Amino acid sequence: MKSTTAIISTIIFSLISVFQVNAQSAETIWIASNISEYKTGETVTVNVNAISATPIQGFNFQIRYDPACLTPVNATSPITGMNGLFVPQNSGLVDASFASTTPLSANGLIAEVRFTTLGGCQTNLSLENASLAIRNEAGFAAQLPGVSLGTNSIQLNIDATQAGSQEPPSLSGTPLSLAPSTIAPQPSLPNGTIGIITALGVMLVIGIFILFRQLRGTPNNRK
Repeated sequence: MKSTTAIISTIIFSLISVFQVNAQSAETIWIASNISEYKTGETVTVNVNAISATPIQGFNFQIRYDPACLTPVNATSPITGMNGLFVPQNSGLVDASFASTTPLSANGLIAEVRFTTLGGCQTNLSLENASLAIRNEAGFAAQLPGVSLGTNSIQLNIDATQAGSQEPPSLSGTPLSLAPSTIAPQPSLPNGTIGIITALGVMLVIGIFILFRQLRGTPNNRK
């Protein structure tokens, strides 16, 4: 009897251990905001968070917003070496992509998105799609499988009262413009060896993410 009890206890303990490991290693992306009440003309900062047991070389996310209540400004990533890639923006949907030439850890905040409030209203921000990218054995960008969406909606209450003067929000990295209908700037190639290496690196990153966005296709599962 004691032997049977010991075996059952061992099995239960093993299952619990497996569940705990899976919970810790699950790939998840979610959005959050520390403030839900705003005045007109204030800056809304949305945190895009991710947990990944696998080092990533890029990510993409799409956030739906009401253009009558909010206008997007920019997005940045606090991860050193994670650079924003220009994507044409449509009104009502933020579409942001970031990439790195080397694998980087994702364990918490991966991007900050800023909006400006336009007037009195109640509105939601919804994370419609998000994905993490890795480089496969062939050297091409690939979507990391099994990534789920965590909290994907934020409710905001915006008062019609005009806000006073504000200090510009501090940026955690190089800002990526999210203004609708923007035109991508035409970069000029710098001179010298360092400039050539930099240009080749940028071309590699852009090539990887073009393939990644083509392969992304399938939407992620939502919780």
